[in-house]
Amino acid sequence: MARIFVAMAVPVDAEAHLSEHIDGLREARPDLRWTQPSTWHITLQFIGECGSREVDRQISRWEERAARVAPMTLAIAGAGAFPSQAQARVLWAGLDGEMDRWRRIAMPDQEPHVTLARVRPAINLAAAVGELSDYRGPEFVVDAIHVMESHIRAAGERGPRYTTIATIPLGLTTAWPT
Repeated sequence: MARIFVAMAVPVDAEAHLSEHIDGLREARPDLRWTQPSTWHITLQFIGECGSREVDRQISRWEERAARVAPMTLAIAGAGAFPSQAQARVLWAGLDGEMDRWRRIAMPDQEPHVTLARVRPAINLAAAVGELSDYRGPEFVVDAIHVMESHIRAAGERGPRYTTIATIPLGLTTAWPT
């Protein structure tokens, strides 16, 4: 069984820009479990535990979906918290740019975000969200999506480990809506 999800990668330059921007907040908030920049991604759908046939079916499904959506320009921008700022368990950075295209590829219930930190139990993160609310990183082009496997951390590891199962290009059809 594989635990899979579909995501867009955060390019290295956007990752470095955001990481540098939150350095002060990381130091000020050691109570948060900060995610590693190398694991940052933009989830389109969390699928969960799948056997090999279901993984293949999901790859085919996402190939069809991706073919109908043109590459897009995005930027990491703004911030928020799940489930709310007052009772947060996750601090995240949002997205800006060609969000109409992002919505065509992402599942309807998906909030466009990059998870920055987690905390248990839930706490008020309104101040942290406020500090990041004006952030806007460099623009980047997304021309592919990735079917990823999430591996539970081993003893001594911090956070999950992700591996790419399939990379699927966007916009393979000759015409798509703008």
